[in-house]
Amino acid sequence: MSDTLVNFPAANGLSAGQPFSDPMASTPRNQLLALLGMQSLLVHSVTAAARLKLADMIGEQTLSLTSLAQQSQCQPESLRRLLRALASCGIFFETEAGYRNTPLSAMLVTDRPDSLHGWACFMGSEQVNRCFEQLDVALAEDGPVFDKLYGQSFFDYLGQQPEARGVFASAMTSYSASGIEDALAAFDFNQAGKLFDIGSGLGKFLSGILDANPQLEGTIFDLPEVIAEVEKQADRLNPRLAWQGGNFFSHIPAGADTYILRHVLHDWSDEQALLILRQCRKAMHADGQLLIFEHLLTGRNQPDYAKFLDLVMLTFLTGRERSEAEYQCLLEQADLRIDRLIKTPGFHTLLVVKPR
Repeated sequence: MSDTLVNFPAANGLSAGQPFSDPMASTPRNQLLALLGMQSLLVHSVTAAARLKLADMIGEQTLSLTSLAQQSQCQPESLRRLLRALASCGIFFETEAGYRNTPLSAMLVTDRPDSLHGWACFMGSEQVNRCFEQLDVALAEDGPVFDKLYGQSFFDYLGQQPEARGVFASAMTSYSASGIEDALAAFDFNQAGKLFDIGSGLGKFLSGILDANPQLEGTIFDLPEVIAEVEKQADRLNPRLAWQGGNFFSHIPAGADTYILRHVLHDWSDEQALLILRQCRKAMHADGQLLIFEHLLTGRNQPDYAKFLDLVMLTFLTGRERSEAEYQCLLEQADLRIDRLIKTPGFHTLLVVKPR
């Protein structure tokens, strides 16, 4: 095993730092010490930078510490310490004149289509922090620890807490950007016909697909309160996008050629996921297809983003990340089959599903 656990790549000729290189990570003890002392704090540091919108302030220029501190209303010395830590990981770059963005910090710029600003804010949110503080408790509990901490399910909580709902919606919109790129790279939508995105959120994903395929039309489908938020932002979406409110556990409208489930099934238990898939099967015509975008679990001991995302499911929801075999089992029970499995350039895997 290499002594270096994480090697952040240099970008645009800027040294991005090697936080776990020798001698700090030269032994198993020091490797674990580095993980506990650095990576556990990195998320909070990125979240702080995202909330302050430091990447927006810097933009394409080099900005002095004094200017950044004034704009962000931070103490200069405290801000310098935050930026020093982040720059050691390739998130911002420190010079004598001040700070400039790197490809990593630029992903926090709010107005870029593929921004991760919303995701960074959510991952450092109170709800994520409280749930992961109770991860050991969650291992012994029957059900999500979120429900016990907040007295209701995560989605019920969002329905009653507009601020938290906004943070989560922004996170999902932020996360959708990479999903759009992955989907377009992996699948030819040219002959997809009428599209129907189930559990769509604010519609950014399907809107992006329509932007790239001007011959297509599509509909997003989510809970009425989500669709109410969509209507407030309709001017930001593709004009060929329609929307409809409903509940995918009780009914999914027929009439589409291609149905989409993206980051939906992993939110739910096997029993609940099966209900959703059966509703999809009822809606699909004989030649229809269902596109499932999820993170598939890899084999034993293999590094895998999905294995850590699965811990979010464990603490927040009744769902889980699944392997190909586990999805195959669910689909067969819903009278569906995997026609193709396509690994996208990013973290996602696309399951092209058809009636059996």
